[in-house]
Amino acid sequence: MNTESTNAGFDEQGNRIMQPYSYQQKLSLAITEIEAEVERAKLLFPTHFHNQHEAYAVILEEIDELWEEIKKNHKNYDLKAQRKEATQAAAMLARLMVELL
Repeated sequence: MNTESTNAGFDEQGNRIMQPYSYQQKLSLAITEIEAEVERAKLLFPTHFHNQHEAYAVILEEIDELWEEIKKNHKNYDLKAQRKEATQAAAMLARLMVELL
């Protein structure tokens, strides 16, 4: 399995730049973004989930939003929007995991 790939990013002027990332670097970046999203969500909704049913509903809503982004146009994916929705879904799963500790 090739763990090296090239990931597109943008500089301060909005120019697309290509940066090589290892799988571990990508995973670390994803976890950092998920953690930031958990913190953002906690500011908006500071109380714990009322119960696991509420947590499931919130997670399902985020997964549905990701699915809507995926279905929009399979020939011209908006990867930024998909990543945003995937991050939000993962953040709600992480938040539930922490609350279950």
